[in-house]
Amino acid sequence: MKNMIQYLPFILIVLGIISISVSAFMLFKPLGFLIVGVGLFLLAYILVPKGANT
Repeated sequence: MKNMIQYLPFILIVLGIISISVSAFMLFKPLGFLIVGVGLFLLAYILVPKGANT
C-alpha cells in the first residue's frame, strides 16, 4: 500500500487526462483528438527526467 501511495499523483494525472479526453470526444471528435495529443505531450513532459540531455 505504501508503494501505491507514492504513485498516486501520477495515477490522478492520467485519470484526469483520460476524463478530459473522453468528454472532448463526446462534444466534438476533432477536439477529442487534440486533447489526446496535448495530454500525451504533457504526460511525456512529466515523465522525462529533469536535466536529461536528449
